[in-house]
This record gives sequence, C-alpha cells and structure tokens, in this order.
Amino acid sequence: GGLTALCIAADHPQIVKRLGIVDVTPGTDQAKAEPIINFVSGPEVFESFEEILKRTIEHNPTRSETSLRRGVLHNAHEVEDGKWSWRYDVGRAWKDKNNENASEPIDFSELWNKVAEIKSPFHLWLGGAWSVVGDEDVEKMKNLQQEIVVKKVEGAGHSIQGDKPLELKELIEDLLDSRIFSS
Repeated sequence: GGLTALCIAADHPQIVKRLGIVDVTPGTDQAKAEPIINFVSGPEVFESFEEILKRTIEHNPTRSETSLRRGVLHNAHEVEDGKWSWRYDVGRAWKDKNNENASEPIDFSELWNKVAEIKSPFHLWLGGAWSVVGDEDVEKMKNLQQEIVVKKVEGAGHSIQGDKPLELKELIEDLLDSRIFSS
C-alpha cells in the first residue's frame, strides 16, 4: 500500500495533495520484513478460528487480542469444511528458498527515484517497537525529501494502524492540517 501510494504521488501529483506512508520505504527488503514473512509463511489452512487467531497473536505481540480478532475476521474466512484460510493469496514461491520454483525476493530500490519526484507534503510514520524501515532508509528519505516529517510511534510495530490506531489518527490529522506546497 505505502509503496503504491508513493508511486501514485510521484506520477500523478495532481491527485495527491498530501502523502502519509506507514512504515515502509523502497529500502524495505526481505531481511527487514522477516517477522512479517515468517507470519505469512505459516499454514494456508487452519483447523479452527481459534487456531488462526492463536498464530496471529503469537506473531503480533504489540497488538491487543481484540484488535487481532477483528483483523482475522476481516482478513480470513471459513472454508466449506469448517476450517479457516486467509482471504489473500499467500504467494509463497519467493519466500521458500528450498522450493525449486522459488523466485528472487522483490527489490523495490528502483522506487527511490519516485521519492525524489514527490511534490506534496510527505509524512513517514514508523513503528517504535519494531519497523521494516532501517535508519539508513530514513536518512535516504530525508536526503531525497528535505521537508519530510518522520515520526516514530512508540509501542507500535509495523502495523501502526492496528497497534496504535488513535495515535495514527492524530498523525493523519496533522498531515491533513499541513500546508499544501505551491507549484
């Protein structure tokens, strides 16, 4: 989502007046995203809702069970035999190095050029407890976008919207209140 928004902001500045990105940059790679990859590389089908929720809780220590329960209900579904599966295509081939059909990890580094093209106010929000963005990525963002606002959300991981939704709401409101640059 964040990298797609970044590309749209660069390619279509007339429709993106402000840009807020949650915990991702073109420097995010397989190593930085390892906790997420480990989570989504788990089973495709679970025996019960409780089982899929249990795995989700184990891999998301910064989120409340209530939040995760709601997230699982939105992102998974019960299949015909009473088991549960994720709604998204897990696309495992690039994650499993032992798979003969494994593809190379996705490299987003060419998108750094897009960062430099963005003309709107730009905020980057990072998880304070853990993040898929390295310090070197933040420095590169600051070099390419002199006016970027970078904020860490303490107690949040990569999924700030799930970990600290009220804090993210305030950050979004701050962005919406920001001055739009004149062309």
